[in-house]
Amino acid sequence: MKPYLSMAANRAVDDYAINTCSIPGEALMQNAGNALVHELESRGFLKESLQILVLTGKGNNGGDGYVIAANLYHQGLAVSLITIADETQLHGDALIHYQVLSKLDLKPEIWQNTAEQHQLIQQADIIVDALLGTGISGSLRSPYPEIINACNQSEARIVAVDVPSGVTGDLGEILQPCIKAELTISMGFGKQGCLFEPARSHSGLRIPVDIGFPEDSLEHLKGIALYELENSDFGPSAFTRSAATHKYSAGKVYIIAGSQGFTGAALLSATAALRAGAGLVKLALPESLGQIGETASLETIVEYMPETPNQSFAINALESLKAGCEWADTVAIGPGIGRDPETLDVVRNIITNTQCPLVIDADALFALINNLELLKTRRSPTIITPHAGEFKRLLGQPDTTVPTWQDALNFAEEYGVHVLLKGAPSILAAPTGTVSVNTTGYAGMATAGSGDILTGVIAALWAQWSQIPEVLNFAMYIHGQAADLNRSEKGVLGLIASDIVNALPEALKEYGALPT
Repeated sequence: MKPYLSMAANRAVDDYAINTCSIPGEALMQNAGNALVHELESRGFLKESLQILVLTGKGNNGGDGYVIAANLYHQGLAVSLITIADETQLHGDALIHYQVLSKLDLKPEIWQNTAEQHQLIQQADIIVDALLGTGISGSLRSPYPEIINACNQSEARIVAVDVPSGVTGDLGEILQPCIKAELTISMGFGKQGCLFEPARSHSGLRIPVDIGFPEDSLEHLKGIALYELENSDFGPSAFTRSAATHKYSAGKVYIIAGSQGFTGAALLSATAALRAGAGLVKLALPESLGQIGETASLETIVEYMPETPNQSFAINALESLKAGCEWADTVAIGPGIGRDPETLDVVRNIITNTQCPLVIDADALFALINNLELLKTRRSPTIITPHAGEFKRLLGQPDTTVPTWQDALNFAEEYGVHVLLKGAPSILAAPTGTVSVNTTGYAGMATAGSGDILTGVIAALWAQWSQIPEVLNFAMYIHGQAADLNRSEKGVLGLIASDIVNALPEALKEYGALPT
């Protein structure tokens, strides 16, 4: 997992390294500039014929830029440097590295907003944005808007140092204009703001690099670190089966889902659970919909339940539903279940009485509105999986509000449940206080049924492996990865939910093998 820190926490790490551990700031700045150039080399950005332009500001971000320019110069590359500040406006480590340039045939050019300077921006193949760092606040004052606009209008590949100039905070806020980078190299640790929109779209590929901070840096932080999931977090050896595994020991999943017009949501969840390796999946459906379920899925065990006049679960289905819950290793409730008042009473009863791990999704979340205290009665692990609109309703927030990871974490800690807040990116907040961020998946997933599939994947993987939050993170990651496998063929507009289900075997292909 890659740790991402708040702007303030990143500055605290810097302060700890310099003032407590006596690591010279000048050395950290040198390491930062060298690390960025190394990333450019390793990613094939640097070629002898390219024109590289480094843009620097007045602070430490600009100091990184001076190191970068000197490093590129020593490699014999064609590099130019435009700076906002003259020598009298610099101080500390940035001034030290600015003065190094006086020994080179690389004279910084002060920004004058001339036609020649605009032409230099337009002719550059690569622009290194070292204008503004993490301390920016308020509005952008001249000359930054004209420089940023010129960069965004160029065809250059833009590489941002730490954050794109114009990113202002921890929740993805940006100023206008804001640099639109192809690559953002974050020094030491990632910057939380770059994980969230709209800053995420301006950051491009985000790469945190080691610049020599102490190994115990995170232990001295008072703030919460967010952890971005990586493929390396989910080694195949953590998700294996023994040779003696059979269908009853490979995970029994019970799904309570479906209502008139929404049988498909139930079937998507059930099929996803099967494709994610569950040995047995039972799907409880309102009685009149059961035949649809049996016809559509040969592998799913369908249970016919008493229904209301509008083909939702009736209250007299409870005893049969409770028996199904007792049979299962995990229970999922909600996809397409509807909002009939009688059905919501059923949901509340299941939440209160089910003793195994429970996934609460979609319409089942409506049963919790004004009834959140029910979650505190749970004695087994629970995860709710709302999208932003559903979570706002649970919190009683106005429509204009956008729920944040802090909201998810506060909810998880207060009610003792895991909160998977679906979005771009998706967030998993644990009641223990950890927050994971998943960036697999793409905009094509904004299609009906993709959340129902996530419910099935979570239930199936959780039925097979009980460790949390690891297996919940794994499910979130795999769900997005299965979507990503479709991107080259289906694109953004052509993806439908069943495409994600069909890609689950490929996404999970390396898992489940016998332990080695």
